[in-house]
Amino acid sequence: MGMGGICHIGELMELSKLDKRKKQKREWYERNREKVLEQQKNSEDKRTSQREWYVNNKDRVMEKSKRWNKLNKGARKLIVDRYQKGKECQEWALAMKK
Repeated sequence: MGMGGICHIGELMELSKLDKRKKQKREWYERNREKVLEQQKNSEDKRTSQREWYVNNKDRVMEKSKRWNKLNKGARKLIVDRYQKGKECQEWALAMKK
């Protein structure tokens, strides 16, 4: 085999180290999942980057939304009806409190 065999063994050892590290990271994430998600949710950096992305892509997002609305008129109508019905229920509940 010669040197080729030794390199191959070294590569396998590197792969097993990488696999072990990936497994450790996965296990850590599973243990700390809730905390990680909460940090991501409340991250100011994330909000800033999302705002920047939206400002930079506003026209594209609006165009995509308009295209979807044209292609999915039935779904759009259902969404609008549910929204309006929800607002009516909220107004009715507020009127009942008075």
